[in-house]
Amino acid sequence: MRVLSLKLIVLICAVPGFGQSYFAVRNDGALPQGYFLDKIYDADKTILLNQPSNQVLSSQDQIPFDFYFYNTPVSYYKASDNGYITFNPNASNSVVPDTALPDHSIVVFGKDFKLQKLPAPNEGVGTQVYSYTVGKAPKRSHIIQYYGASLANDSLNSPINNSSIFAFAIILHEGPEGRFDLVYSPYGNKFSKGSIGCASASNTSSTLFKDSLVYLPYQFSFNLNDFIVYQFHYGSQSAFDLAFKDLKVEKIYPFNSVVNFKGKMSNWGKNIVNSYTVNYSINAGDTISYLMDQLNLMPNGEGNMSFNHPISWLSGALGSLNDVNIWLSDPNNGIDGVADNSHFRKTVLRNNNTNLADRNILVEEGTGAWCGYCPGANLIINSAYKQYGRRVIPISYHFDDSMGTDDGNLFLSQYINSYPDAIIDRKILLGSNNTWLAEITSRINVKAPVEVSIQNKVFNPQSRVISYRVRVKFVDYWYGVLRIGSAVTEDKVRGMANPFIWSQNNYYSKGNPSGPAGGISHPLYNESLVVDGYWHQHVQKANPSGVWGISNLIPQLVAPNSEYFADFSYTLPAASFVSYNSDYNSDFCSTIDAIGQNEGIHIPANINLIGFVEEYDENDVFNRPIINAASAPLWDLVSVKQENVMAETISLYPNPSNGICNIRLKLGSASPIKIEVYNVNGQLLQTTFHGCEMGINNIVLNTLNLNPGLYALKMVLNGQVLLRNIVIQ
Repeated sequence: MRVLSLKLIVLICAVPGFGQSYFAVRNDGALPQGYFLDKIYDADKTILLNQPSNQVLSSQDQIPFDFYFYNTPVSYYKASDNGYITFNPNASNSVVPDTALPDHSIVVFGKDFKLQKLPAPNEGVGTQVYSYTVGKAPKRSHIIQYYGASLANDSLNSPINNSSIFAFAIILHEGPEGRFDLVYSPYGNKFSKGSIGCASASNTSSTLFKDSLVYLPYQFSFNLNDFIVYQFHYGSQSAFDLAFKDLKVEKIYPFNSVVNFKGKMSNWGKNIVNSYTVNYSINAGDTISYLMDQLNLMPNGEGNMSFNHPISWLSGALGSLNDVNIWLSDPNNGIDGVADNSHFRKTVLRNNNTNLADRNILVEEGTGAWCGYCPGANLIINSAYKQYGRRVIPISYHFDDSMGTDDGNLFLSQYINSYPDAIIDRKILLGSNNTWLAEITSRINVKAPVEVSIQNKVFNPQSRVISYRVRVKFVDYWYGVLRIGSAVTEDKVRGMANPFIWSQNNYYSKGNPSGPAGGISHPLYNESLVVDGYWHQHVQKANPSGVWGISNLIPQLVAPNSEYFADFSYTLPAASFVSYNSDYNSDFCSTIDAIGQNEGIHIPANINLIGFVEEYDENDVFNRPIINAASAPLWDLVSVKQENVMAETISLYPNPSNGICNIRLKLGSASPIKIEVYNVNGQLLQTTFHGCEMGINNIVLNTLNLNPGLYALKMVLNGQVLLRNIVIQ
């Protein structure tokens, strides 16, 4: 489809005492972290208007931070179904007229709309106006999202396409600057006209696009980076304002590589730019400049261009840190009115750039037993774990149920704005879980500069203290404020039948009164609305290093083959067991109350130990990426080697056993075998030795002295370890 490019013309009227107003610049894709279009399907939001709604204002919704509109603080607003919000508590709803804007308002697309149920093929699309808040103080953003509004004179009785559904948003940003954004997504009729702008309380000052009515800003893409964004700033717009939109400067370059700095810039001033200069310097050395001329760069952010500085950077010794400074200057041989958005500085390392280590990615998820959509997200993470094994390292932080922890709550408060939600390597916020598997697959193919391993694992069954070491080895030069961190998780966690505390809420169930969220083909369709005995996987139990890791173990600049480590310990609480009133078993849960099958939580055999290396930015939690990680089970019993003894040549019978168990195995050569028996707490109960001949051997294992329950048999043969489970009745 053709993209309509709008030119913003700012009409500035005097505001008594200030002489300023709002001006708008286009900055597509500049959305706050945590924004995503499909928030409508998340329960973690405030519904302002729901279907059916027509010619109504919502109740007052509070802005959860200080926001200044026309340099005056405002705390509450009302949303109209007609595409605007008003800060006037006494306002009545109206259709935005062609010639003016409602007083004390922000109009994202003023038109005669209503909220109504949509027909096929969009009957599943919700129609609401809702709000939610993302980010952390002092940089929060409050989002008012219009989703599924339709024209008031459109009955929608026949099948429709996206052109009859409108979606757009208003985003208020925390702080005295009074900045807000208008966001347009790929819903709506691009030939429809409406009002866009804002007006002061007295309506003596207003900012409009072009005139009172403009075409809907429209771009056909569901990629957030393509969403049209107009940023409104309060103050006086500069004649010239060069701004970086994107700059390609890596943290690492090979020491012998040729580097050309390139990126994308925009003209945020109110005048056309015909020429400007791109400059850079290395380590405060000579300025390398290049003139870009014969341009016609449109104002107000409507003019963008890519640039490539043709003079290469060649210097920088192996292992050296270099201060790279890049800036834009001299628009039309004049002054750049705002320097902050056209200057960039970064420390760049020259290394071998080998990065030979495989990357294991840390996937940290926010979840809860009360969260009806969370089982679907768990399936995605479990699928990635099954596909990639321990190269995918999940941690599920539980909120507001029986499995939450203080460290977990700290993590969630920093990264998770809704449930389910997740972040990869504390670098890639995932948002809609439709993207999770693709993001995991993409990230796992990026090599890492450091290897991480778990060593020296010890479990004391008497004190229940787990101790272990996280060791890291760098394969190339690297730099940053680096920390070693760790976490402990547990798989197959169950609790007693207790809705939303242990038992999992499941919106995908056929028993959901609102209808199964995933349809009849979803794997959880046949499970209960509240799943007793649900297997909670990858449950975070503790962060022995704290959430952010341990500092001062790794120097700021590290060399290849340098190694560092940190030792950790965690006391595993006493094992807890469960019982239920019904017998049911599936891939997702078990309520069968039988001997050896009633483990609940704090089971050593289900514990995972995790280590990671994090780059730590003291001022920005979104700049604390994990550069590599590793995980290992607490018990080595699950690390089974079967090079000479094939698994199918070993059998145990009867199993369950009444105390006498027969072990049948076939060997390619004579060998002694050691058999150890462990209980579910990891405690060694008995050890026996047997001599075996080449061919078929039968070993009688006497366990009459053991209580009924589940046990693990560890068989050591020619330095190899084989594991089998046995139930004693």
